[in-house]
Amino acid sequence: MTVTQAFVDESGDLGGSKSKKRYFTLAAVLCNENAIETRIRRISQTFALPELKFSDLSYDEKVGATELLSSLEFSVAYVVLSKNDGGLQVWLDKSKHNKSLAAIKLYGALVSGLRPYLPRMAIVVDRNQYSGPVSKSLVKKYSVNVIPDDSQKRAGLQLADAMANIVYLHYQHKNGELIGMIRDKIIFERLINEKSLRKL
Repeated sequence: MTVTQAFVDESGDLGGSKSKKRYFTLAAVLCNENAIETRIRRISQTFALPELKFSDLSYDEKVGATELLSSLEFSVAYVVLSKNDGGLQVWLDKSKHNKSLAAIKLYGALVSGLRPYLPRMAIVVDRNQYSGPVSKSLVKKYSVNVIPDDSQKRAGLQLADAMANIVYLHYQHKNGELIGMIRDKIIFERLINEKSLRKL
């Protein structure tokens, strides 16, 4: 499988004490996008969706979609921020700058984990999630080119959306069923808490 870029999506949020979501996930997919494009489109059509968006599926539909996705050739890397620490929640609540700083550190951790598999790296992100500060940091520190694009046109981003949601469900709701279906695809995983976030 020839891979020249990673597709990255997120699930959860970086809200603090007011957020009910206790985890934030970033998932990266390494794949030959041309090889999966037709299959992703067919899976979307199966669920009558213009694009594969896991948040729009019922749980039973997610099980069916994950079974179909598991037959594709791809690899997954992810980082998860646990926001269960009260001090971290307060810090995230303080400012948008702190949320941006957390995102920069998490993207950096993900890129570091991907480096052995993608030495010359470009990452594609959903244009709705594109962050200028994150992009500038990745270019400066890791020489990573960040490409914002339309997820409806990119099968790789739709697959990354599915993986981010599966990882989020695993941590937020202790769901092992979906992640078990793609466990053999995972090449890097890291859980980050308040202490390890400060060290990044």
